[in-house]
Amino acid sequence: MAEFLNEDQMQNEAVKTMGSSLGELYFALYKEVVWLHLKWKDFRALFASNRERVDLFNRAAPDFFGNLQRMMFEDALMHLCRLTDPPQSMGHDNLTLQRLPDCCISVPELCSQVQSKVDAAEQKTQFARDWRNRALAHKELPRPTGLQLLAQANLQNVEDALEKIRQTMNCIEQHYQGSTVNYVESIEPPGGVESLLRHLKRSLEI
Repeated sequence: MAEFLNEDQMQNEAVKTMGSSLGELYFALYKEVVWLHLKWKDFRALFASNRERVDLFNRAAPDFFGNLQRMMFEDALMHLCRLTDPPQSMGHDNLTLQRLPDCCISVPELCSQVQSKVDAAEQKTQFARDWRNRALAHKELPRPTGLQLLAQANLQNVEDALEKIRQTMNCIEQHYQGSTVNYVESIEPPGGVESLLRHLKRSLEI
């Protein structure tokens, strides 16, 4: 039977294999990447899996679920930005993938690989950063000539960005621990999307 480590044990293992500086940074980022994937999985399950579910939401509370869809999507864009932002902003240190290469500098070959993957992740999240800078964290002031169109933001854009983030994290995981993390697959805990759908269906059948 496989042994499952708790959070403290996982962090200790990361620090043991990677060293204190990289291990602590890696584990902090690992938790953020897991959290983003869990939220995105819920979004896909609710709004991008099949038409029947969307129809169910439209029957039950279309305004609420419409707002929820927008909020969850925008939250995903903001989370992508946070993970790939510069190491510092406004005088504050940021928890970001861009800190990883400096922590790997003692292993030049790995450092180069990680830097390449971080750059690719940053490039794939540019669309989210455009939304963050001009529509989410800030609201661009309308001008007489009209607003410049925001970058395209759709399901595939998010999936492409997530793939590059996974590749960055797993490059380090593979080097130090000889394994990779399957961020995409996760077991839904009780009280998740499927539970919501069951109760919603029952309520509409009464």
